[in-house]
Amino acid sequence: MKKLRQYIGIFIGGILLFFLINPFVQTHSELKNVVLQVQWLGIVLSFGIQILYRTLYIFPFANLLSALTRKKISFRCAFTLFHLSNITRYLPGRIWGVVRLLSLSHRFGLRKTVVGSSLTLHVSIEAALGGLIASSLLFSGQIRATVPEVLEKVPGHTLFLILPVVGLLIGILFLIFKVTKQVWTSVKKCLHLLGNAPLWRNVISCHVLLWGCQGLAFFLFIRSFFPVAWTEAAVLTACYAFAWIVGFLSFLTPGGLGVREGLLSLLLASYMPLSQATLVALFYRVWILSTEIILAGVALFLYKKRG
Repeated sequence: MKKLRQYIGIFIGGILLFFLINPFVQTHSELKNVVLQVQWLGIVLSFGIQILYRTLYIFPFANLLSALTRKKISFRCAFTLFHLSNITRYLPGRIWGVVRLLSLSHRFGLRKTVVGSSLTLHVSIEAALGGLIASSLLFSGQIRATVPEVLEKVPGHTLFLILPVVGLLIGILFLIFKVTKQVWTSVKKCLHLLGNAPLWRNVISCHVLLWGCQGLAFFLFIRSFFPVAWTEAAVLTACYAFAWIVGFLSFLTPGGLGVREGLLSLLLASYMPLSQATLVALFYRVWILSTEIILAGVALFLYKKRG
């Protein structure tokens, strides 16, 4: 059994490596002549802020867990549980991060419905705030000028199929009685939180801070490759939020791989040549994944020490 787990781990690592390298292979001919000048101080600062963001990301999740269980859930417990499972979201299917999170919940003395409800609220608030930030792109004349080009790059049949596919997935989901029952149980568990104003104030404030950290990390990363004025920080944060939302809603790629980078490269083309923008977008995915791997390693260490 131990050997089987090792083989499965190698297999999963191979899949992650494939999805990480694949975008570079697909764009190799376009990017082989691209030259980037790197400011390493900005890279280091960006990496540090990204680590901070990924660490602070657990606070609202832990607060929601505590509220739903009506007992104090430690930051260490929530950190270990979340980051042990987070890295598996890059596997094909988009559900394995959640599946892993739920499968580990009993080892931390938590029920699956509580963990699932907390994660749903956590991610929903993050996505809602990300959507609000992304909507600010409508007020950027420079970005609005690139929107027709962005739409031209998306094949017509893809746009045509998005709604039917999403509708079909939702329909199948709610036709399964067991899933419907689970969703309803989670909703009922969340209802008693509606009147808890301090909880929502803390959770939403944390998510606002988190988006600020993520935007700053992204801006510093871009500035390390191309001279961008500090006045563009808000617009670049909105660009990232828009690409993040679309990647989050993508059902076809693990972790939004490819989709997010494609949109980012088109949006960043307002600030730098498209070839450079493509390479920077791909490098930023590597940057994000490297922080997630580091924190997954820390979570694994804490988990083994706990056991």
